[in-house]
Amino acid sequence: MKTSPESLKSSLENNFVEKFERISFDREMRLIAEQLRDQARQELKYDGFMCENKQRLMDSIKVVPGSKKDEYLVISEGDYGKDLEFGTRNSLEKPWFTPAFVTVTRSIGNCLQGALKRALQKARRLHIRR
Repeated sequence: MKTSPESLKSSLENNFVEKFERISFDREMRLIAEQLRDQARQELKYDGFMCENKQRLMDSIKVVPGSKKDEYLVISEGDYGKDLEFGTRNSLEKPWFTPAFVTVTRSIGNCLQGALKRALQKARRLHIRR
């Protein structure tokens, strides 16, 4: 019995989708979140006077796993970070997270592109072994 080109194509597509669903970007996403955390700390450190509240904010910035697969959150404790970022009725805004995000955004594409390239190479190796 001869296999038709359409069924061969369908089989190859199904095989690729099956392999691709198992690919995880967990390592890369965590790396990006850690870069964002570090950059946010740098923004705070080099932006003027270091008060006790700012030091506590820097110490509280953490990377935690999100609720979804390959998701990480950069969080801080308390309201000081929000008040500093957006200002209050009594103080002007002094953004620290937004500039950190803009800086790290430049490297996100390269990081994910590298991960995708490695995943495709792995998928090719798995296909060749069959």
